[in-house]
Amino acid sequence: MFTRFRPISCAFAFACLSGIARIATSRAMQASPMVPLILIPLGLAVAPVPAHEIGTPAWAIETATLRTGPGSNYPAASGTVTAGQALRVTRCTRRWCTIDGSTGWLSMDDLSFGQTPTDYFAAPQPVIARGGPGEVCFHDAENYMGQTICLPSGAVARDLSLLGWDNRIASVSVSGTVSVNLCRDRDFASLCTLITRSTPRLERLLTRAASSYQVW
Repeated sequence: MFTRFRPISCAFAFACLSGIARIATSRAMQASPMVPLILIPLGLAVAPVPAHEIGTPAWAIETATLRTGPGSNYPAASGTVTAGQALRVTRCTRRWCTIDGSTGWLSMDDLSFGQTPTDYFAAPQPVIARGGPGEVCFHDAENYMGQTICLPSGAVARDLSLLGWDNRIASVSVSGTVSVNLCRDRDFASLCTLITRSTPRLERLLTRAASSYQVW
């Protein structure tokens, strides 16, 4: 004996399937905890570093021709600097630095660091202390606090990770006739700052971000 099935309409079938789907979705939501959606206000987003903040402020002491590499034996580059010109140094080797806005290199002997236009013309050129006696001390907290390591003139570290001090320096104390060239990357690359006096708080791009140094 055969059972006769009555045909169902498409509308009725769609309604049944929709109901089954709603039940399955409800059960799945009950079984799995809901993850809240967190929206971050635009005001709290990390702002990019303005281009004018990249590099170390410096001044050209003499009119000079840029070189294509870090040395006077390299060919002249397509660019010159004039005495008194404001510059931004982006990275340095032992004696030569690259200048922001160009692909050329300039001797450190032709540079003066960390001055303003007013200071440059209204006051004598500061003397960069070199050779000692004296020492430079690095501190892993601001205001000369935390762990400390002190070094004499002539000390060089191309990679601070080998000394356990990579990305740790937060303040620098200077005593005597010494100074230090502190750089953000290994091998004196990227942002470098010449520090000639005690600094209780490093600039933002160097704070706990330095990876090499040269003590003069």
